[in-house]
Amino acid sequence: MALPLPHQRLRLDPVPEFEELQKAGPLHEYDTEPGMDGRKQWLVTGHDEVRAILADHERFSSMRPVDDEADRALLPGILQAYDPPDHTRLRRTVAPAYSARRMERLRPRIEEIVEECLDDFESVGAPVDFVRHAAWPIPAYIACEFLGVPRDDQAELSRMIRESRESRLPRQRTLSGLGIVNYTKRLTSGKRRDPGDGMIGVIVREHGAEISDEELAGLAEGNLIMAAEQMAAQLAVAVLLLVTHPDQMALLREKPELIDSATEEVLRHASIVEAPAPRVALADVRMAGRDIHAGDVLTCSMLATNRAPGDRFDITREKATHMAFGHGIHHCIGAPLARLQLRVALPAVVGRFPSLRLAVPEEDLRFKPGRPAPFAVEELPLEW
Repeated sequence: MALPLPHQRLRLDPVPEFEELQKAGPLHEYDTEPGMDGRKQWLVTGHDEVRAILADHERFSSMRPVDDEADRALLPGILQAYDPPDHTRLRRTVAPAYSARRMERLRPRIEEIVEECLDDFESVGAPVDFVRHAAWPIPAYIACEFLGVPRDDQAELSRMIRESRESRLPRQRTLSGLGIVNYTKRLTSGKRRDPGDGMIGVIVREHGAEISDEELAGLAEGNLIMAAEQMAAQLAVAVLLLVTHPDQMALLREKPELIDSATEEVLRHASIVEAPAPRVALADVRMAGRDIHAGDVLTCSMLATNRAPGDRFDITREKATHMAFGHGIHHCIGAPLARLQLRVALPAVVGRFPSLRLAVPEEDLRFKPGRPAPFAVEELPLEW
């Protein structure tokens, strides 16, 4: 089945049609999402218009449209599924866990996890798939550590997370997914009694009375899966960018102080989330000379807003502004942790493997479209 335009790429790049649309204007009538019951749909490619829509939750809802509210399947604790006031309440309970102080306290453990996983990656021997042996285990273990999963459970839970998303056997995906659900229920129940230091413990200690058991378990499950899956995709794409731009990889190795700008350039140039959840207009709005009516659906393209036509990957780029983590009230709450992982992992990879390179022709790489999962490279065979 053909992918909707917001999810079409030429490898890491937007398809040329995006450039043509951007030249034509920032807002386009376009069937971008299936299953919208005949609602008029818009594809938004203008940077200012995307920011305006994502920032205006009063006129643009992130909740998927339904004709009957009884049909709305709300996922407990999944922030993207909520509008205010419930979104405001839940986000307030989670935000303290992502404070700058907690991120810095977590850094030594992240450094340990990265080194341990790279040890395992190297021990397999070249050629080796970076996705399976590094990009998945690094963020999965970090997500477990962040939430407060006991060390003895982390390996098994990390395996279940990957299998629930990556296994080619439907039964194995289902069983692993159920295993995660059951584990997070037990974990959060235990944290009610003994909070500990992880994200769940922070929520229980500071906002325990404001959140239900179902929401707490949903937050834990959602954070585990999304943090691991999205970060695995982003880390693999980041390494792919570096090995296919050896001048940039060498520059980062020689000047590790560039890691902050390199991280932002990776996020800008190869955003794994091609479009956030579609927004539904709650009122009639005039924008960019077009009339948007209540009930219309708008898809905001991150590919169009983050990439200028013909630009290149440049880790020295000053102020690589982007919306890879979204904008407004649904700006990714896990952004500090994602940035920290890239800032630790990328220098470690290029420092340990100075001759790192693709083990197959670049044209042989296969990619997963960013719908419904994040955009990702299926396998990344490397040698050194």
